[in-house]
Amino acid sequence: MAKQTLTPEVTVSKAQARRYLVAYHRLAPPRKLAGKAGALEYVRQVNCIQYDPINVVGHNPHLVLQSRVRNYKPRMLDELLYTDRSLVDGFDKVMSIYPTEDWPFFSGYRTRMGDRYKKASSTQKATKLLDWVRNEVKTRGPLSSLELEDDTKMDWWLANSARAARIALDILFYSGELVVHHRVGTRRYFEYTHRTLDKKLVTKADPHGDIEAYREWHVLRRIQSLGMARPVGNDHWVGVNRKGSLLPAFARLLGREEIARVAVEGLPKQEFYVPRAQLAALQAPARRGKAQAAFIAPLDNFLWDRTLIEQVFDFYYRWEVYVPEPKRQYGYYVLPVLYGDELIARLDPGFLRDSKTFLIKGWWWQPGAPRKDEAAVAALAECVRAFANYLGAEDVALGVNVKKDATLKEVLKHL
Repeated sequence: MAKQTLTPEVTVSKAQARRYLVAYHRLAPPRKLAGKAGALEYVRQVNCIQYDPINVVGHNPHLVLQSRVRNYKPRMLDELLYTDRSLVDGFDKVMSIYPTEDWPFFSGYRTRMGDRYKKASSTQKATKLLDWVRNEVKTRGPLSSLELEDDTKMDWWLANSARAARIALDILFYSGELVVHHRVGTRRYFEYTHRTLDKKLVTKADPHGDIEAYREWHVLRRIQSLGMARPVGNDHWVGVNRKGSLLPAFARLLGREEIARVAVEGLPKQEFYVPRAQLAALQAPARRGKAQAAFIAPLDNFLWDRTLIEQVFDFYYRWEVYVPEPKRQYGYYVLPVLYGDELIARLDPGFLRDSKTFLIKGWWWQPGAPRKDEAAVAALAECVRAFANYLGAEDVALGVNVKKDATLKEVLKHL
């Protein structure tokens, strides 16, 4: 970066950074947004939320929204995606959900992705089926891979062996010819994009002049998704930093005063950037009001940069889904627990569907967490009630490993 951009415009304390990030991600307080409009408002603010097929207590997008939207139910997101068409399944940070009006901005991205898969030697069995698949969707309407009667198998990096017809559908999806029309569970049904989305949107020209303009747009978009970003790391830049350094794009965004460089006390070797419009919010004084609690999704935008979370919140979090069980420190699908602007615990949740019971299988307190604080107990009880309502649970129970936790027993008494 140019030398004049190295001096931060403002320096804030860790406490200010925590307050800002919690507020930016609509968690101060949690569950304040209302209905489908509230869910759409949050997605539009952070540009996308990450999709993941694992379902322990709901898929990741639903877990993201239940902590922001009061009385959230999964049908709200389903309607926004597949009835209202206000949101679309697509690629941003891997498979994601983003506002439909952003469709033209990913035009070049989809073209490059589709071309890459069509030209790859590993996909030739699938590319031979593309015209047939196109015709099947054209004549039969929305289809999943199950409806395509061709059992040709091929090697595929995601599944070792896969049906070529399924990969052909994916290639047409990657390139934007097809879009996810609806889902049944996690199974996607594909339809032609021009028969699903608004025609004016689908035919709109790529607004980016060249790939560098697109790259700058996507870097700024990702900074907005995070609220505060470091120009290093991997997970939070997936889909943006395919090749080369991010620094030139950061420098140009700084030069146009679209972002601002800030410092956080106690972290002298780190660079942080926020959307320039958020500088006032970053420096805002602490707000009054009682702290509330929320359970945070493992792939929540708030947690995308886990190194930043560790540095600013003093909370080490790793998703252990892919960690072999003997090596897990906590559990398979652990959710961080937010109270006010502090991460105070980890929850290992379960849902016993037969008895409609929200089960707290595991709970690990952070050192110094307010375990005997009446306000914290009341906030956690409200959080548990809200989460049980989201699940459709009629009862809440403590697992064998936490039955003796005095604070959790007190929480359940408040339900």
